[in-house]
Amino acid sequence: MRNTKIKSILAIALSIILVFALAGCGNSGEPNGSNDQIDGNGGSKQINLMTWGGDFIPREIISQFEEKTGIKVNYKEVTSNEDMQSLLEANPDQYDLAVVTDYMVDILRQNGSLEKLDKSKLSNFSNINPVYQGNYYDENNEYSIPYAVSISFLLVNPEAVAALGADPITSYKDLWQEELKDKIVLIDWSVEIMGLVLKSLGYEYNETDPVKVAEAKEKLFELRDNIVRFETNTPEDSLINGEAVAGFMYSNQAVKGQAADEKLEPVFPEEGMPIYIDSFVMSHKAPNRDHAYEFLNFIMEPEISARISVITNFASTNSAAEEYLPEDFKNNPMLNLPDEVVENTSFYINVAEVTEEYDHIYTEFKMR
Repeated sequence: MRNTKIKSILAIALSIILVFALAGCGNSGEPNGSNDQIDGNGGSKQINLMTWGGDFIPREIISQFEEKTGIKVNYKEVTSNEDMQSLLEANPDQYDLAVVTDYMVDILRQNGSLEKLDKSKLSNFSNINPVYQGNYYDENNEYSIPYAVSISFLLVNPEAVAALGADPITSYKDLWQEELKDKIVLIDWSVEIMGLVLKSLGYEYNETDPVKVAEAKEKLFELRDNIVRFETNTPEDSLINGEAVAGFMYSNQAVKGQAADEKLEPVFPEEGMPIYIDSFVMSHKAPNRDHAYEFLNFIMEPEISARISVITNFASTNSAAEEYLPEDFKNNPMLNLPDEVVENTSFYINVAEVTEEYDHIYTEFKMR
């Protein structure tokens, strides 16, 4: 009897130990060691999302999705399209979704890193404005969902420019005025800055002709004395605090700058401007596809999409969201772009072909 009781006690103890051991193993297998909920199929209720830092995909929107669905969003911040490319290629089974710029969609789809999207699971895709579909990087809308639209242009303080004795700034070529020494802030990316210089010479973006590239290099070096700062994340701050009088930046940054200082004005250079469409893409080995589709549909809901545009200051890609946008947003030419401005924009195409050469030139330029 005693032996039987001892055996029973030992059996119970072993069972308890086994339960805790199994629980520990289960938790250690979760991404980031998190205690995620389990879905009806026994999988983790989570998605792994990778994109830009800051509030590019607003945290309040992510929180609302998590509360609505019970699906946790693991958000990884990166600093460049190329970093996202490296991570997706090295660990495709660790990511479900990424938001990358148009040229990177093209690169990733060509190297087989992306999953073709199942449109039958994307009931809200019909909300996406056709203007932003079928572009060079995804002609048949198979791999990407447009999320945010922006252009790069100049934000200028006309009063400060005049006070320096410089002529009004209406184009890229005006940035070379000697009166603007140490008064210009630029986005810190070789492709964009070389593009600006090429446009000022009357050439197209991503020129590969050695003669034209050499000419652009020489002109770029002539601009060095006028640059006070290279800044990608908050170039508008240099105009707000008076450090600079003109800056080349993204539209959402220019909107923030003007909101902080009404003297600042957008200048859409006569030579033309680059346009960018940041889009959602899915890894070809996405571990949580069904939950990823839920997130994509949520993002494309009209009211959600409108709130995202207002928070981020990016032009909306969602036609159905327009009725939910405030009037000041719809009346802002930096967000609701005039037709003549859009007609004077173009994409950066074949970025991979010029990046190495442009990076080499740009590094030398910054070191001088």
